[in-house]
Amino acid sequence: MNDTTRTRSRRGRTAAREGVREQRRAALRLLLARADRGALTPGDATQLRDLAEAEIAEGDRFRQSAGGQQTAALKLRHRIDAAEQAMQEIEAERDQYAAEVEALRTIKGDQ
Repeated sequence: MNDTTRTRSRRGRTAAREGVREQRRAALRLLLARADRGALTPGDATQLRDLAEAEIAEGDRFRQSAGGQQTAALKLRHRIDAAEQAMQEIEAERDQYAAEVEALRTIKGDQ
């Protein structure tokens, strides 16, 4: 399996994103360590800002995605609740009709 095939699958895309994110975080840690020592060059400062902005943007995307997933899950929960309510109503009707049929059979048997 080559990289192209692997990145087409959901698991492959997730692994690729995680790899990029880990590289970005490692670079962030390195730049923050340099900043702690006061050894940050202007180029390092620019890179630090870019990496921080990328982390913020990715966090925002994930939060937005999670919000959408929660909304979808809530809609499905409402549909399930409505389906269960409909099943209860249908079962009650079935029981009512079964009782009516039994009553009619009893009346017919008495004649």
